Amino acid sequence: MIGAERKPEGIIGRLEAGGGFLGRLGLVFMVVSITYDVVLRYVFVAPTHWALEVNTFLLAFLCVIPAGEVLRVGGQIRITFLTDRLGPAMKGRLDILRAAAGLFFCGIMIWKGADMAWTAWLHNDRMSTSLGTPMVIPYIFLPIGFLLLALQYLSIATSTWRKSPAPPAGQAPSEKQPEVEQQI
Repeated sequence: MIGAERKPEGIIGRLEAGGGFLGRLGLVFMVVSITYDVVLRYVFVAPTHWALEVNTFLLAFLCVIPAGEVLRVGGQIRITFLTDRLGPAMKGRLDILRAAAGLFFCGIMIWKGADMAWTAWLHNDRMSTSLGTPMVIPYIFLPIGFLLLALQYLSIATSTWRKSPAPPAGQAPSEKQPEVEQQI
């Protein structure tokens, strides 16, 4: 899928690409650290005390931080059975509606995630493990990741809105335009 990516455009595209790069980097670290832990556990009978906790947080990171990049390149799972049968104008409206719903959901997740992170920061909440990781670290991934996703939904909505055809001058938007066939 990496070869099929579009080049990031503008600040939002570069932010999304950065989130995607961080996701790839996190995934590589996760593979290396789990392999390291497995070798230590089963070969040397000396497991690490940090690998499970760190990789649990990395999994949360991987679920939200690269999400905007995945949406930007169209790498998410899509079921297009019904949308393939729609006309271009209806597809555009559906894209705007989908982006609006995504923005609404992202707004709620940013709000609640920031509230959780702020509460964890104020109370100095920590994991009850040997590392004692502050809970603000995994909680802050939620508002950051959903902010990146919201920016991508906003980008999709604005680009779709700009591409939507305007009705000809003197014609109301609801009036049906005559269909014209072009012969070659």
